[in-house]
Amino acid sequence: MSMPRKVRCEVESITDHGGRVYTVDLVPASPVPSFHPGQFLHLTVDEYDPASFWPESRVFSIASSPRDRHRIRICYAVKGRYTTRMEQQLKVGGTVWIKLPYGDFIVDESQDTVLIAGGTGISAFTAFLEALTPSHPHKVTLIYGARSPSLFLFQDMIQKAPNLDVIYFAETDAQPPCLPGRISLDEVGSSVSSPRSPVFYLSGPPVMLTALGADLKARGIPADRIRIDAWE
Repeated sequence: MSMPRKVRCEVESITDHGGRVYTVDLVPASPVPSFHPGQFLHLTVDEYDPASFWPESRVFSIASSPRDRHRIRICYAVKGRYTTRMEQQLKVGGTVWIKLPYGDFIVDESQDTVLIAGGTGISAFTAFLEALTPSHPHKVTLIYGARSPSLFLFQDMIQKAPNLDVIYFAETDAQPPCLPGRISLDEVGSSVSSPRSPVFYLSGPPVMLTALGADLKARGIPADRIRIDAWE
């Protein structure tokens, strides 16, 4: 894997999805190092002097494709002090610093997979989903939960992904085929069963990761087939 490198970026665009959820597109001053779908980066809104220490930062999944090393995309929801700073300080044309890549939360393309995403946790899977082809030989299921249907991100890409089964959950305003409430494995048990025993990948809020990880183990899923994006 590539060694992490620090890169200055310009903020190209900020998309406000409502509910204090944002997508940010960055243009790096130089091509970013190669990375794998599912890896993450550190982002700081403070000025960084390469001769000094790295300032306070926050980690985000890299939501853009590894094929384009001249664009970087992240998603975030405002949940605490640092993301509140981001909401207040990030402006189109402004600059940030990132360092990347990090992490080993990489989807194994050689096995059936169940991707479970809560909120902006979908960004850990977008590069993998974007690379799916009609000839992909294994079953891929996406279970995606959000506070409301308006906060389902990357819908164009998800709908275009070939050979992808998608199950949506929305806590409010759910309309069929979207299921109401938080992600529940009781509601989708038959959809995630497979004679080849899929690998489960979980990305989202810590409470969701803890609850669903425990639920999968209680259902007899071996620990080595449960992968959790637990950097938060």
